[in-house]
Amino acid sequence: MDLDLYDEFGNYIGPDIADEEDEEADRENIHEDDISDDEAENGLDDNRMQVSRAVDMGDDDEPRNQIVLHEDKKYYPSAQEIYGPDVETIVQEEDTQPLTKPIIEPVKVRKFNLQEKDVPETTYSHEFMLDLLENPNLIRNVAICGHIHHGKTNLLDCLIEQTHPTLIKKAERDIRYTDTLITEIERGVTIKTKPVTLVLQDSRGKSFAVNIMDTPGHVNFSDEVCAALRICDGVLLVVDAHEGVLLNTERIIKLALQERLPIVLCINKIDRLILELKLPPTDAYFKIRHIIEEVNSLIQTYSEDPEQTLLSPTLGNVCFASPQYSLCFTLKSFGMLYGQAYGADFDVDEFSRRLWGDIYFNAKTRKFQKKAPQTGHSRSFIEFVLEPVYKIMSQVVGDVDVALDGLMDHLNISMTKEEQKENIRPLLRNVFQKFTGEFTGLVDMIVKHISSPLDHARMKIEQIYSGPMNSPQVKAMVECDANGPLMIHTVKNYSTQDATSFHILGRVFSGTLTENQSVKILGENYSIYDEEDSRVLTAGKLFIHESRYKIRISKATPGCWVLIEGIDEPIVKTSTITEPRDQEVYIFRPIRFNTTSVVKIACEPVNPSELPKMLDGLRKVNKSYPLLSTKVEESGEHVILGTGELYLDCVMHDLRKMYSEIGRWILQNSVMLMIWLEKACFFGYRYQGCRSCRNVLRDGRGDFLVEVLRRDTQQEEQANHDCRSPAKRLGGRYRNWSRFDRLESETSW
Repeated sequence: MDLDLYDEFGNYIGPDIADEEDEEADRENIHEDDISDDEAENGLDDNRMQVSRAVDMGDDDEPRNQIVLHEDKKYYPSAQEIYGPDVETIVQEEDTQPLTKPIIEPVKVRKFNLQEKDVPETTYSHEFMLDLLENPNLIRNVAICGHIHHGKTNLLDCLIEQTHPTLIKKAERDIRYTDTLITEIERGVTIKTKPVTLVLQDSRGKSFAVNIMDTPGHVNFSDEVCAALRICDGVLLVVDAHEGVLLNTERIIKLALQERLPIVLCINKIDRLILELKLPPTDAYFKIRHIIEEVNSLIQTYSEDPEQTLLSPTLGNVCFASPQYSLCFTLKSFGMLYGQAYGADFDVDEFSRRLWGDIYFNAKTRKFQKKAPQTGHSRSFIEFVLEPVYKIMSQVVGDVDVALDGLMDHLNISMTKEEQKENIRPLLRNVFQKFTGEFTGLVDMIVKHISSPLDHARMKIEQIYSGPMNSPQVKAMVECDANGPLMIHTVKNYSTQDATSFHILGRVFSGTLTENQSVKILGENYSIYDEEDSRVLTAGKLFIHESRYKIRISKATPGCWVLIEGIDEPIVKTSTITEPRDQEVYIFRPIRFNTTSVVKIACEPVNPSELPKMLDGLRKVNKSYPLLSTKVEESGEHVILGTGELYLDCVMHDLRKMYSEIGRWILQNSVMLMIWLEKACFFGYRYQGCRSCRNVLRDGRGDFLVEVLRRDTQQEEQANHDCRSPAKRLGGRYRNWSRFDRLESETSW
């Protein structure tokens, strides 16, 4: 160490020492001098000399050992240094995004339907089902109808459970497999008609492809029932054994007879007679008998055919069921249980024919007779059907620990120890499931008393086709000709998983529909003289709708129900699909509903800029609900017409959350109800003066002036009136046969 370079305090007083940066700069200068002028002229230096000189010039001008202020210090590279000069960077000192909107919005998954992730396993192969669907004689198209909460969906769940072994029913919760909408699950009410195609076997083991339509039971959704019956060949009427025939039951019977469809009856929930009402077997028999007689009385009232077949358990068109305990039987299927016990010499048909009515079994003579052997003797149905069911339920519900082993030995069934330790309801369900087996009696009833698409084709075409019956199209439809002209009738529009488009459900009457086939879609206003309501499109993918999953198919043949993708844009309610080259084609008639949309609401968005989104939502809900209608009043209000409060509540839910795409929390306030009223049609009768009425919600009052009309005016009004006619046209007709002026006539309806 040179001590001359330091003072007595140890401070350095020598010359300046070059730092590492200067040494590196010197090395770069030396390296630059080594580059030849020839290489620089040939452009091989790739700008290294220019970069080095720029650095040297900057270094020469930069002062040494300078003091840098705090605000001039640079800790991070600039945006231009990071992203490059080609990227424009914008810096905002004030936040213009609202606090309610996230900086990075999450990915929105729009899911409004319950769908299976994978196609579930079934007891049959899909190829076998498709082979059955190609034979119209092996197809049955059935609609399950009935009053609300009479067990239609639960009855169908039992059939789905038997054909889907991986589907497990929980003890205290129903599956409700066809209720796929979130609103249906929350409300516990079926809102939309859902189709299911199953391969079911009858008592002989023969397989049939059964297309089943689960329909709503609420009276507000009767339009869904009308749409379902349009493509069905028969009705399975479900009646609660406890509640009996109610309002919607009568309406369905009337509608089915108007559509000329055969009716089979299922007396459902017979367990309620035993466990809830605790009726003795004799009273339960009279209760069931009264239900059958009441249904037959309604059939005779509304039927126009004097030879209409009535319902009777002896004819095989009545079955008894308890879906909660997996029990379903007819007289013949229950008689087969005795046949299995007594051997091959037992005549099941003759025995089952004597299990209904005032027929008694004489144990001494071992014969059936119409007169009771002694006072208080039970009828054959009570002795051979009801009493065994009563005994099984009473022993399982009563003292199961003591009576279960003996009951299993007597019924010749076996259960594991885990099954024997279950609660009462699943245990009773297992007992009946092993004792009565699958619902073969129900399948026998459907196959025997509901015609196939081929047998019912002529009657169906006469009912729904608007063209002449001697055309080539009608001939092909009557014969269910797969090689004939394509004729498909669509009746329902089902939204996709994200509710952005629709799949169209229809029935193939003739011809064969394949994927990517060019088809001509005819609307409800189409005619051979006015072809404006028609369009040629290409059919996309084809599916078989199974409620919670879809089976993709390559073609659809006559008698099948097919779900079509990619043709939903021109279809509003129903349509007719045919081949583009066919010219002389008539449409299928629009659906005739058994009710009218009489309740209306007017809606508008709070934010006017969201009006296009609301209009798009209104178009979609109009497609989704068969009887819904939307229109614009002269005041500019958008009016929605529905059948009732529950109907419109479901419509507004779909408008807010499914089809408008505005956002849930915004849309709750952006669509407001402006007015609530009923579209009433008044008939003038015997009262003259002022009357006041209040609605059921007691939040409004209306006063009406009533004046008696002339008798001829009343008769003309009742004969020619149609509430669905436009107000001006109806007012003009009303003015012609009344003494009112123009203003009074147009405002009377």
